[in-house]
Amino acid sequence: MLRNLCIPIQDNKEPLEILSSQDFVLEPIYFNWGKSDSDKMELRSGAIIQLKKAQKILRQNPGCEKWTFKIWDPYRSIKVQKRLCDDLYNDLKNAHPDWSEEKLMGGVMDFLALPSTDSSKPAPHNTGGTVDLTIVDENGQEVPMGTGFDDFTEKSHTNYFANSTDEEERLFHKNRMLLKTSMEAADFVNDPSGFEWWHYGYGTPEWAYVKGKEYAIYGSVEL
Repeated sequence: MLRNLCIPIQDNKEPLEILSSQDFVLEPIYFNWGKSDSDKMELRSGAIIQLKKAQKILRQNPGCEKWTFKIWDPYRSIKVQKRLCDDLYNDLKNAHPDWSEEKLMGGVMDFLALPSTDSSKPAPHNTGGTVDLTIVDENGQEVPMGTGFDDFTEKSHTNYFANSTDEEERLFHKNRMLLKTSMEAADFVNDPSGFEWWHYGYGTPEWAYVKGKEYAIYGSVEL
């Protein structure tokens, strides 16, 4: 998992801005799950501009004219990042009591960046440039993606259903690619490891790595 990348950062100091329910469907999932004390949903101002562009691109597809992004998790504090890592570690330890410490930590890092207090290697969500999201249709229903959010299994890999001949699974892949192409057309990048279909970044070290940029434009908001 390509997390906490040591890529040069020249932070452009764009502020965090609160996402509007007039623009997107907002579901502060970690607050709802009791893993965060705040239901505030924020991204860097430039990332919000790009996210709006991506949604416009989505709506240019036939039949998608009234579809909308549902935002689950944008900016994330170091405190929440630690809580998520600790919870996943404990879940894995309970499920696999025979696993070594190294294997447990590897299982965590397959899906989560470690909470970082090193400003040169921020966790992606802590930059304010990463967002976890999906698509809802004109009736407010999530389009089927094959897994829910934070399903930490291989079925969450972006291309998991790419070669399936099953009709339902082909629909899952089609919808994942609809999200991916819409986001990429607005300069976002999907999780570089391909492990999470819902994870996209702009301006972050992950983004700079994938795009071949000399530096990221967003560092940690907290550090």
